[in-house]
Amino acid sequence: MSGGLLKALRSDSYVELSQYRDQHFWGDIEEQEKLLKKSCTLYVGNLSFYTTEEQIYELFSKSGDIKKIIMGLVRDEYRQDYDAGRGGYGKLAQKTNER
Repeated sequence: MSGGLLKALRSDSYVELSQYRDQHFWGDIEEQEKLLKKSCTLYVGNLSFYTTEEQIYELFSKSGDIKKIIMGLVRDEYRQDYDAGRGGYGKLAQKTNER
């Protein structure tokens, strides 16, 4: 993840960062970290259903130009109270991977 992006996220009081590890990655940790450093795509999970694309853009554009944003909902067939929780996600791709 780019240094500018981390700086922008850490300065936002609404953002809670966690360590990510892909449980399905077959390589070792060093190889995964090398590939993640090259990546320009970021997955953002546990978003409120009311989060808008504009809000995502406003937050992440602080770290650089955004190529595209994809947003969606995780449907839970056992929950009827969709408005009560979180289940949204987003993916965004930055134009460059600046460090």
